[in-house]
Amino acid sequence: MKTIKTGGWFWPAVFAAVMLAPDTVSRAQDDVEWVTTSRGRYEVAIGAHSWPGLAGLGVARDGEFDEVGFNISLAAHWPVRRFAASELLAGVDVGLFANESDIRFISESLIARNGYLVPSVKWMAGDRHRYSLDAGVGYYLQDIAEVAGEYPMNWETQLWENGALGAYVGGTIDFGGGMAANSRGLMMSLKIHLVDFGTVRDEGRLPPTLGQDAGRLSGPIYMYQVGYRWR
Repeated sequence: MKTIKTGGWFWPAVFAAVMLAPDTVSRAQDDVEWVTTSRGRYEVAIGAHSWPGLAGLGVARDGEFDEVGFNISLAAHWPVRRFAASELLAGVDVGLFANESDIRFISESLIARNGYLVPSVKWMAGDRHRYSLDAGVGYYLQDIAEVAGEYPMNWETQLWENGALGAYVGGTIDFGGGMAANSRGLMMSLKIHLVDFGTVRDEGRLPPTLGQDAGRLSGPIYMYQVGYRWR
């Protein structure tokens, strides 16, 4: 059996390895740990969405609503729990989205508008880019109206309105969001909103436009957004 003589170098080497190892791990985790602190995460985003249920309404007048519309949203979330390589954030989403149509009421085409306020959570992870699974439950307010005139001298006639409790699930990517040098940057998200507003009908308006039963207006609403986020 061959015996290796360590001489005087072995124990100093072990001591040096023990002392350096935690520092090496710490440096490797710096890019992740800087975002898993008390820093909040904020975003502003715009995008497009698809709402098959809106396009499928059978209104009394000729025409239909566009399935694809535009949207804008703001969101703010703060860390509530840290894990080994991820974090849980809680906050709120506020957004607006709208779909135009070729259904004329008096002088202009109708527009379907929605606003929502949704408390939500994000479970984020990732070393280079930060990925999150998103979910929320909150209040959605929907209306259908004619908006006439030119800003600032414009006016509107609301044909129908209803509010309902709804929810969404989705995912987000913060490009470069795991690196301390990129505390601000681009983000992209995909969400599916689920909400049921009930039956769409004219609410005492003349001439008949939506009809007495244009159908049930509900989700899913598929939403794609790009935007700017910061921490």
